[in-house]
Amino acid sequence: MLKELLGSSLPVDADSGERSARVFDFVARWVFSEPMRNLLEEFGETLPARGAIPEAPEGDGEFLTGKEFPSWLAGVVRGTAAHAFLTPEQLDTLRRMVAAEQVAAELFDFRGRGAKGYRERHHAAVADFSEDRRKIVREITAQLGLVDPSVPRYTRYDKTLILGGGYNSPQLRSKYASQLAERHNLGELYFLGSPRFLLAEPPEAAAVEYYAPAARDEFDLMLGAAVHEFPLKAANPVFVCGCSRTDVLCPNWVSLFGEPGDTPFAYTHERIADLHGPEGEARGLVLSAHTSQPPNRPDTSDTFALWTKVAEPRHAERVLIVTAQVFVPFQAFDGVRRLYLPHGLEVDAVGFGEGWKERTLTAEYLLQETLSAIRSARRLLVDAAGVLRDEEPLGG
Repeated sequence: MLKELLGSSLPVDADSGERSARVFDFVARWVFSEPMRNLLEEFGETLPARGAIPEAPEGDGEFLTGKEFPSWLAGVVRGTAAHAFLTPEQLDTLRRMVAAEQVAAELFDFRGRGAKGYRERHHAAVADFSEDRRKIVREITAQLGLVDPSVPRYTRYDKTLILGGGYNSPQLRSKYASQLAERHNLGELYFLGSPRFLLAEPPEAAAVEYYAPAARDEFDLMLGAAVHEFPLKAANPVFVCGCSRTDVLCPNWVSLFGEPGDTPFAYTHERIADLHGPEGEARGLVLSAHTSQPPNRPDTSDTFALWTKVAEPRHAERVLIVTAQVFVPFQAFDGVRRLYLPHGLEVDAVGFGEGWKERTLTAEYLLQETLSAIRSARRLLVDAAGVLRDEEPLGG
C-alpha cells in the first residue's frame, strides 16, 4: 500500500532543484492521505486544511525553534518571513506538514510521554486503548504501509543497505536480505550500525548470543549478523576517524559538534569493517556511525551520512534499503532525504512483516512509528525547502 500512496520512484535524471521540488508531492501523498486522515479522526483530530497558516500552539512555542529546525522555518510557516522560493502549493504543503506533526506528536509520542530523557523503543509507554481501537489502529497503519511485508521493485540493485537495530533485529534483517538475494542481485552489501551500547533491560546480550556472541554494541551485532546470514568474512574493524579506541573522545567529532557534554565517548567515533566473499572478493562493509545529535546515540540518518562518505555512491545508482516493515515509511523518507535529495540515488525500501517475530506490533508501537515517519517526512520537506532557498540540506 505504501508504494501505491507514494507513487512511482522519484526521477534521478533531475538536478538538485527539481529533485527538491518533486519531494513535496511525494511526501503529501502519504501524509495527507485518506488513511492518515482516518487515523487522526479516530483520536478526535483532523488533518490541517489547505490554505491555513497554523498558529503557534499554546505552551509549545519552542516547537519550531528546536536545534533541528533552521532559523528561517518559523517565519515561513507562520507567514512572517519571505517565502518566494516556494510555490504556493509547496508553502501550503510545508505549513500543513508542520501542523500535522504537532498534532501527531501530541497523540502518538509514547517514547517521550512521561520520560525525562531519551527513551529506546523497548521502554516506550503503554496506553489504555480498547480492543476496538487497537484493531482500528492496526487496520489503518496497514494501509499506511507499516504492517504487511514488501518486496523489491527491481531485480537488480547497485548497493543494498541492511539497517541496524537491537536484539534480534540485525539478524532478521540480514536473513531477509539473504533471502532476497536468491532472486535479486543486491550488488554491494552494507550493514549499517552504531556504537549504541547493548541494553541491560530487557537483557540484550543474552538475546543476541546465538548470532553475535560477546557483542558489546550495535556495530558488533551488525558484524555478527552479516557473517551469520551470508557467506562472508569480516576483517578487523578500523577507525574512519583515525582514532584507535572508543573510550576516548574523537577530536574530529569535537571539531564538528563542539564539547561532548554528557555524550558517551564511544558515540563520537566512526568505524568500518571490510566484508569478503568465499574467494576473498570484496563484498561490502559493516559501518558504525557517530552521533550528530549529542548526547543521544546515532540514528538512521547518521548511518546514511557515514555510508555516503565511505561508499561514495554515483549519481543515479539504485539503492535497496532492508529493514522491518514497521520502519519502512520512516526509513524510506530518511533515505530520500539523505540519498536521493543530495546525491540523486534511486531509493527503494522493503521490510519483513510481523510473522518474523521481531516485535509484536502493538497499537502503541504502530502509532509511534507513524509519528517517526511523519517526523522524517517533515525533515525531508525542510531540507528540500532549504535547497530551493539556496541552502545545503541540514543533514540533522
